[in-house]
Amino acid sequence: MPNMISLDEASWRLEKSKISGRAFAELLVRSEPLLFGLFPGNELHERVDLSRVTSFRAEPEDVVVADNVRWAGVKLDWRELCAALKRRGRPVSWTFASDITPETLERARQPSPTRRRLDDLRPTMRLMPAGSAVPRSARRARPGWFEGAVYTSAVPPSGKPPRGTRGPKSGKRENAAAAIRKGLNDKIFTVDALRATPEKGLADRYGVSRDTARKARNDVLQSRVEISTSTNDK
Repeated sequence: MPNMISLDEASWRLEKSKISGRAFAELLVRSEPLLFGLFPGNELHERVDLSRVTSFRAEPEDVVVADNVRWAGVKLDWRELCAALKRRGRPVSWTFASDITPETLERARQPSPTRRRLDDLRPTMRLMPAGSAVPRSARRARPGWFEGAVYTSAVPPSGKPPRGTRGPKSGKRENAAAAIRKGLNDKIFTVDALRATPEKGLADRYGVSRDTARKARNDVLQSRVEISTSTNDK
């Protein structure tokens, strides 16, 4: 596939376009699979499905870690990535013309050693084999860009339960309730704030329907009442 590039190269182009690692990570987990990687123990690249992950990070040297599974040799289709970013209002400004520097133009103006005049009687100059040329080092974004290329959530972006977990039907209600409990435990919001939050706000925050959001909130509030009652009875 001619448009496939390494994760390192993509990170470099995105940083040049002022697109953060965080925006890149969020795009990957909220879009159709865009990455191709080597699953541990496999030799063939396959698409990396991030729709059910709750943690993701990109690392230098073409590595991503999704729910503690490490994918190596990660590549992606540059055109697909640019199109996905553009649909979300983050167009990529980097183009191939961006690689044209004054140094590149100066080298292009130098006469080619393989092109000779017809009256040039000098001995033919032996050229270095192409394989012996010094390869260009891989380009990648700076460490700070990768530090931001992280996504974590109590609920997968798709609303589907994480792989390997079970729950009635889709599990959305249980996952949303777990995320609400985590928010309370981490003191991101209070019980009063939770009660006052409109159903639409909860639904948007946890990626579920209003009905599921209402039931998940009730589950959390009811469990807290039961725990409080049990404690007072002792």
